[in-house]
Amino acid sequence: MNALQRTGLLLGAAILMGAALLLLTQSGIPDRARYTGVLLEDGGIAAPEVGYLAPPFEKPLLSGGLINLLELRGRPVVINFWATWCEPCRIEMPELQRLYDAYRTSGLRILAVNLSEPAYIVQRWVDELGLTFEVVLDEDGSVREAYRLRGQPSTFIVSPNGEIVFVAYGPVDMNTLSRVIEDFIAKP
Repeated sequence: MNALQRTGLLLGAAILMGAALLLLTQSGIPDRARYTGVLLEDGGIAAPEVGYLAPPFEKPLLSGGLINLLELRGRPVVINFWATWCEPCRIEMPELQRLYDAYRTSGLRILAVNLSEPAYIVQRWVDELGLTFEVVLDEDGSVREAYRLRGQPSTFIVSPNGEIVFVAYGPVDMNTLSRVIEDFIAKP
């Protein structure tokens, strides 16, 4: 291939890439919620994306009984996905406990969703770390699947109206979470 042919090939590729970029900017990037969400009975979309309703679930609690996310409407909820073998989760848990201690009297709920581990292992870890917020057992992995987890820890903040307003992949600290939930906490 001579220099003229190479130049023509590069020019053609540049024109093709420019046309693709123009098409993408004019038509928009696909809405991820169309691929990660589910249609609700009321016609709304629940998707693990900021700006969409949090995917609903009902699961057993480590302490006994069931928790239903839909029943928590009207208050802010932090949903955190974790596992006992996850070192970043171990680092993050005291931050979540501090957040819970600071805002539980204002209505904050923290749901720490364990990723399919036996309850006795989860209980030992919860006792060791002195956690007092609610621990959800996702024994079949259906909540993990509904939230399309990319890894753990992963944290979703759900507003009182049920909409996801914040997502973090990896450990987060109390200050970061506080800045988001303070908009939803009743001021004295």
